[in-house]
Amino acid sequence: MRFFAILSIAAFSLCCFSGFAKAFSQDDLTIESFTESYSETYILSQIPEFTETPEGGTKWEIFGETGSIEIDEIDENGFNVTTVRPEFTEELRALDGQEILMQGYMFPLEQGERQGRFLFGPFPMSCPYHYHVGPSLVIDVKPENPLRFTFDPVNLKGRLELLEDDEWGVFYRLHEAVKTE
Repeated sequence: MRFFAILSIAAFSLCCFSGFAKAFSQDDLTIESFTESYSETYILSQIPEFTETPEGGTKWEIFGETGSIEIDEIDENGFNVTTVRPEFTEELRALDGQEILMQGYMFPLEQGERQGRFLFGPFPMSCPYHYHVGPSLVIDVKPENPLRFTFDPVNLKGRLELLEDDEWGVFYRLHEAVKTE
């Protein structure tokens, strides 16, 4: 009986995943291979479907125009590490250190109802492990006081910091953030 169970699992796996195995080799498993059907232009065009720009607020599309440069480095253990660094537009550089207002969705980083630090983006979260957009559309938020998590869009006001070389690959941070109406 055990033999047939193993054989059934093997046959099921072969049937279900053989197409996947043929479609991708190890070299093909890149972020581009999974996002090629959603261009950057398409992703940016979908933002108004999920968030509104509050009166006097900053549009997500300005953040989405940030370019990125891949940099290959050797770490202290001799391993090759690829990092991404931002290329900010002049329009975004003008907002560095300024108070901004934006609408978006919280992505919790802490356990519990109140978040002392979280990610913020133009789309609701679709996976509890990572946000499904690139770093140009994710802001690291450090609120003035922990904020109650919600799945609904929220308006946040805070001081924007552009990050040239963050150890976590974050391009932006919002300090002293507070919810507004």
